[in-house]
Amino acid sequence: MSDDQPNILAILLIGFVGLAVAGGFAVFGFTTLARHGIRRSEKDALLRGFAGLAAAAAAAMYVWGALHLVKDESMTTDACRAAVGREHAADITGADVSYLPLHLNCHVRGAGTYAAAVPDYVNPAALGLALTAVALGVFAAFASELRARDNFRKEKTS
Repeated sequence: MSDDQPNILAILLIGFVGLAVAGGFAVFGFTTLARHGIRRSEKDALLRGFAGLAAAAAAAMYVWGALHLVKDESMTTDACRAAVGREHAADITGADVSYLPLHLNCHVRGAGTYAAAVPDYVNPAALGLALTAVALGVFAAFASELRARDNFRKEKTS
């Protein structure tokens, strides 16, 4: 089997940068929620805090999936054999790595490509969490703008 092995330096970079990003977003989310208090804070602060936590979870999920790509040649071969099953194990022609979305793609002669190694839930979960973070961030911006306009109107009429 001719393999395009996962680049260990790329995965280490993904791991370190991803964990730093996840940690930064988590600190932002928790400090925003703690500073304003969950029960007595404005909607925009709550939305910003939860957006930070969702972004942290998305980054952590991506790192979790990337760690599943850390395999040597024999582990990659075993992962491909497990993914394609016994009937196609002898027909595996190679494997390659995709970092976006995360996949170890095992190529089988006459049967297409099979995904291996990365759990099936990683890519949808990371995408869903990232989209949730973006949506919460957009809603937080709108809530902040509405609150600022309301405060401006109150000051203008006073």
